[in-house]
Amino acid sequence: MKLDKISTLALARMKQRGISLATLRYLLAHGRVEKKCDGARLVYLECEPRSGGRTLYALLDAAGEVITVERRVRRDDRHGTNQAAA
Repeated sequence: MKLDKISTLALARMKQRGISLATLRYLLAHGRVEKKCDGARLVYLECEPRSGGRTLYALLDAAGEVITVERRVRRDDRHGTNQAAA
């Protein structure tokens, strides 16, 4: 997928989150694409679980403009949230 336009919000988020333009280009070139019903696309890369489950994603509108970019850390909920029952 080619990088066309980036919204000012996406540029601000990239700066805040330390995501470079090269990283965004890599994400768009190699990431998995999930199409939404309104024409938007979610492009993401999932890292290996041993790296902390980090995911990098970008949200693009139907016209192909990058709306936002973020890194997410999935928290492993192996211990459960209902431990107070003991």
